This record gives sequence, structure tokens and C-alpha cells, in this order.
Amino acid sequence: MLLEALLVLSMLPREAETAGRAAGQAIQARLPSVPTAPIAPALPPSLSLVARAVSNWRDQAGDNLAPTSLALVVRYAAAEPGFVARCVRLNNYWCVKQARWTGELGGDAEGHTGFATAADGADAAAQLLRRYYRDYGRRTALAIVRRWAPAECGAPRPLTRAAAPKAGTIARAAAGPVISAGIAPQGIGRTLRARFLARHGRGGVARAVPPVAGGLRVQPWSARARLAGHPGRIPVPRAAALPALRPATEIATGLTAASAGPVTRAAADPAALLAPNRLVVESASLPPLAASLPKGSLLDLSIPAPLCTSDETRIRNYAARIASSVGVGPEDDLRLFGEDGRAGENLLPVMRAMSAVELGTLHASRDLIAGAVKRLQDRTATSAASDKRVEAAR
Repeated sequence: MLLEALLVLSMLPREAETAGRAAGQAIQARLPSVPTAPIAPALPPSLSLVARAVSNWRDQAGDNLAPTSLALVVRYAAAEPGFVARCVRLNNYWCVKQARWTGELGGDAEGHTGFATAADGADAAAQLLRRYYRDYGRRTALAIVRRWAPAECGAPRPLTRAAAPKAGTIARAAAGPVISAGIAPQGIGRTLRARFLARHGRGGVARAVPPVAGGLRVQPWSARARLAGHPGRIPVPRAAALPALRPATEIATGLTAASAGPVTRAAADPAALLAPNRLVVESASLPPLAASLPKGSLLDLSIPAPLCTSDETRIRNYAARIASSVGVGPEDDLRLFGEDGRAGENLLPVMRAMSAVELGTLHASRDLIAGAVKRLQDRTATSAASDKRVEAAR
């Protein structure tokens, strides 16, 4: 019954979010209190790099995310639900990158910040949007998203130049990750296990020795025949040079059906077509492949970077979602801040839409965003007052 009531509350319009949260708190207050032992003081939040989560992320999600029913599931579920995004576990509902924010505990491998509380993450997102809008001049949704969520595909690959091999050594390309010299002094390919696998197949059965190539049939036109000096086929003598052209009357003289025999054609000689001298002449006549390349450069035969055809679509969809929250287009001014630097009324719906895009099923609650906007207003007013005092002192 309780779960059904929470689900019904989550389906109500957005204006009923506060009422639904109050009803949930009232239901929890009516539950009978169970006497418990004195609780030890809570430890300060910490970031676990192994779990990629802040220690208090469940409590923060239950208090600061919406819909309320899903937030309570996240808080009290025995196992982590599948709809929880990675930034939820970091108390970072806008996936802000590390920049020494207030309440920053660290970051994950992608640079997303782990905050001590969800309020710290909301404050960082509000400050970053103000910086984009005021300092960087990114006033449209498309301009903000291009810097907020840049393309992750097709990043330029680092160019590495291999050192020239020493005299008497063979240059070997690294085919895998670098192995410590203490584990494999002669390389991963020279270990006992690697040599055993090279000599034996599955089940430890020794591999069959390849047969000697002496009994193989060598085709006369193959490369092996040319390297071994194979005589090839007997060349057919070329026909004699054709006589000079004569008038048609002289050609037809004495020509009968019996004397006219079948026309014979010389058989093609593959060995003659692939003769070494002919190949050398033809290869010399070809233009050099690297003629247009800089001096000393080699052809890049590595795998090219993948084409990021979906990144532009993703960015535009993100920008359209933000712009639609305030009823403008992706390339229109969002009007997040005024000329005096104070936050406008569009900042709250824009932050809510951005959180919904980043988290998917969940999004930041209205109370969390409103608190961050109010703290930003107070911080802006304090900064403006201090600037006025400095100017008056001058």
C-alpha cells in the first residue's frame, strides 16, 4: 500500500512534488519508533575510487532527487538500481568536472568531481553556468553544451615517434602493454608460458611440424619460381614480322577456301610476363608513392580515428532539451543572468533540464536547485557590496 501511494505521488504534475515529499515525511513520522542503541557520530563523507562513489550518496539521493518514489527506492534498496547514473554516486547531478570546487573530495577516471554533499554539486553547477554566461559569452544553449559536454569521440591521437634502432639490433613494435622488467626481463613473448603455448596446441598436444617444401609443386609463374630460377614454360617463338601492306587486289590473288587455314595465336607465357627484368623496368616507371610527403616521413598505416557522426546529434538534442525548458530555440539567448550579474528566472528550469539529461530517469529536485540559486544570489550581492566599498575607499 505504501509503495502504491508513492508511485501515485510520483505521477502527479511537477507542482505536486513538494506535496508528495511532505506526504512521504508524514508517513515516515507515523511509523512506530523502535528503540535503538545510541548511534555513533557519523563519519565525514569520503570518496572511494574502487567503488567510484561517495560514502553518503544514497542519503543525498533520497533527499535531493526526484521523482520522490524513485529517490526513496535508491535510498533504501538493498542492491543498487539499474537506473542510477554514475554522477549520482558522486553527489554531482550535473557531471561537473574537477576545478577545486567547494566540497570537492576528488574525481573519477573521467574527471567528474565527487562532492561531499549534493548542495556542493549544485553550487558548483550554478557558478559554472554563471562563468559560461558572463565570462565566456556563451549565452545560447548550443554554445553552453558544446563546452559543457564536448565530443568524446575522435579526439586527436598522440603522435609517438619511435627511436632509431641501434646497429646490429632489430626494431620491434610494441604489440601490447608494457610489462615490468622484473616480471618478464626478456619481454612477454619470451616467457616460459608463451614459448610452451607456441610449441603446443590445446590440451598440451605438441603442434605438428610443417612439411618440407621440397615436394611441393611450384607453379612456373609464381614468385617462388622466379626466386628459385625456375625455367618456366618454354617460350613460344614469336611470329615473323608482317610484310608491308599490299593493295587489296594483291592480297586476294590466289586465295582459296582450302588454302585459308585457322589463324594460330601464340600462347601467353606467364614466366615471361613476370620476368625479373620486366618487373624492374615497370616498377621504375611508376611514380614514387611518398613523393608528396615531407622528407623523412613515413606512411601512417595505423587505424584512423572513428567518425563521430552521432556527437553533433547528441549535442543538438541536449541543447534542444535545455532551450525547450524556457521556451526558446537552441541558438537563442537563454537569459540566465542580468546585466548586474544576478540570476534570472530561467536559471532554475535550465539547471533542472540539464540535470535530467545528465541523470536520465532521475533529476535534481526543485528545492536543491532553488537553494543553490539563492546562495549564488547572496554570494553575488556580497561580492558587489565589497567592490563598492573598494571603489569608495579609492
